[in-house]
Amino acid sequence: MDNDFGLESRLQQMRGKIETACIRAGRRVESVRLIAVTKNHTAATVQKLIDLGVTDIGENRVQEIEQKQPQLTGNFTLHMIGHLQTNKAQKVWPLVGWIQSVDREKLVQRLESIYTGGPKKSVLVEVNTSGEESKSGCSPEDCKRLCELVAQSKALELNGLMTIGPLGGDERSVKGAFALLRDLSEKSCYWIKRPELSMGMSGDFEWAIEQGSTMVRIGTALVGER
Repeated sequence: MDNDFGLESRLQQMRGKIETACIRAGRRVESVRLIAVTKNHTAATVQKLIDLGVTDIGENRVQEIEQKQPQLTGNFTLHMIGHLQTNKAQKVWPLVGWIQSVDREKLVQRLESIYTGGPKKSVLVEVNTSGEESKSGCSPEDCKRLCELVAQSKALELNGLMTIGPLGGDERSVKGAFALLRDLSEKSCYWIKRPELSMGMSGDFEWAIEQGSTMVRIGTALVGER
């Protein structure tokens, strides 16, 4: 399948679904940001999305960010959304605007160690709200402590929280995980006027919007399988 074929149509459909979900939840459409996840897709596909007006691109792997970022032009921001190893932090730092997967104190310390001044890096604290061992993210119990640590950082600017819904979960369990992140945000990011909640992917973004998501990370439904 040529993943560029029909990309504009799929983007319009996705924006329409996001708008419908916002209306259903009694929210403004502008309150939800679309993060196009382009893992395993070419820089040409990413560029086409940017040309179509997508301003936020999510990537899971540092290696792909290194390969694609120099080839891209236009108005866009790259988000590191995958697990970030401390030994790759220095490589990704200058290439992305956001790191959505800060999940442990050791990573905070590493990011601070490579900071040489200038603007702070926008970050989200990733929380494992489903308790699945296969997932990254701090525990809900550690969320507040990690948020406070990031808030004190000279290198990082805490903007909110991120989570991944239960893999293969039913509506109740997925909504429960998203509701937990929302509640944790109120307790852990209470000093941020409008904290970001990055939650919801291709299969569950409508439930995420219902529970307060401000960033939905859409891959397969937008750019297809690869």
